[in-house]
Amino acid sequence: MNVIRFEVGLVSKGTGLVTFLAEVFEMERLEAIESRVGTVHRLRLPAMALKVMVPHETPGVGEAQPFYAAIGLRYLTMMVDDLDAVVARAVERGAQLRQSAIEIRPEVRLAIFEDPDGNTYEVLEGAA
Repeated sequence: MNVIRFEVGLVSKGTGLVTFLAEVFEMERLEAIESRVGTVHRLRLPAMALKVMVPHETPGVGEAQPFYAAIGLRYLTMMVDDLDAVVARAVERGAQLRQSAIEIRPEVRLAIFEDPDGNTYEVLEGAA
């Protein structure tokens, strides 16, 4: 068996997260899929796809805590070629910067932010 594609799904209370992701990471919007429980909005980059499920009934909010304080899927890592531009777009659209851009090793920079729904993104520039 070979994995053909890997997709990650997020749950949101509205389409604001879809717009945030599309604009911050310059993702292509694919056709949304309606289901009996909500709408799945699909976004694509050459190397991955993200899905944002917007349930018909507004979901609750999880406990506020640092993303690394619990087991399970806690953050997404995005490798980019212009960290400063991505961070600027994210902050302009309501992201909370948790770690401003720092060099973590020669020619590799990292920033961490939370989107308006509280999902955490580790964004790296220069990592292969």
